[in-house]
Amino acid sequence: MREGLAAGVIVAGLLLAGCSSGATPADQPGAPGRSAPQKTLPTSDPCAVLTEEQLKTLVLDQEPKQAEQNGLQGCEFRSGGGWSVFVAADAAGTYQQFVEANQGAQELPLAGYPSAIVNDETGCHLTMDVADAGSLKLTALVGPGAPLEVGGSCDAAAKVAESVLQNLPSA
Repeated sequence: MREGLAAGVIVAGLLLAGCSSGATPADQPGAPGRSAPQKTLPTSDPCAVLTEEQLKTLVLDQEPKQAEQNGLQGCEFRSGGGWSVFVAADAAGTYQQFVEANQGAQELPLAGYPSAIVNDETGCHLTMDVADAGSLKLTALVGPGAPLEVGGSCDAAAKVAESVLQNLPSA
């Protein structure tokens, strides 16, 4: 009787193990899934992604300017205190493509959205999975004269990204 019970437990365990592969969603292998609602990527006015109040809180006191970086049209926000951030929608490039192209990318979930960062001599590059097609991209560069509350380049990029998310409409 014990042998039959033990065999039954082993078979049940094997069946249950086969049912849970632990695989992540197919559209984002190796990445945590998006647990927040899909957003609409900004297309008409890239400088409208931050409010005046958010700009003050983030110590970005210079006039925002539309700019281009790596083929993306976006907006550059600057501080007279030594730091800047570029924000753009990338309708063609996805979060997963960013992670695959940058082997040193560190995953950093932000507000329910899979995100990844790469920090190099040109700043901290952050890509967020906010939409099924495309991604939100930020590049922050913090210089030695920046206020302490800004933190490092990746801290600054994450703070700006969380602020931008508040202003993007759900899809």
